[in-house]
Amino acid sequence: MAEVNQKEEFELKVNGIEIKTPHQKLVAHDILELAEKHGAMPGKPNEYILQGDKGQYGWDDWVDLKEDNVFITIRNTPTQVA
Repeated sequence: MAEVNQKEEFELKVNGIEIKTPHQKLVAHDILELAEKHGAMPGKPNEYILQGDKGQYGWDDWVDLKEDNVFITIRNTPTQVA
């Protein structure tokens, strides 16, 4: 009988939206891109900073989802005023 190799999935939340990924560690910009694809934020990923329980993550910072997996996005561009 063949053994079924089940891959572990890691859950994260960005702005309250749940996202699953097969990766335990991601670069912050990958998380922002996943958030964009799942409709967790308006705008483009490069317009945001990722904020987790452990602090802010820069564009190229690695994030271990076993250590930090709940995030909000903070705009890094000026807010347009009408």
